Amino acid sequence: MSTSPRALKVLKTLVLTFVFLCLGIAVPVGVFGLLVKLFGHG
Repeated sequence: MSTSPRALKVLKTLVLTFVFLCLGIAVPVGVFGLLVKLFGHG
């Protein structure tokens, strides 16, 4: 199973997109959770 440079490039792009998508979701949720924890008092 040999992977061509083009396939590797596509794979890298997909992985980066997935990582940024996760960060885009995780960061606001984490910040919101922290604010609730700080100001919500339980």
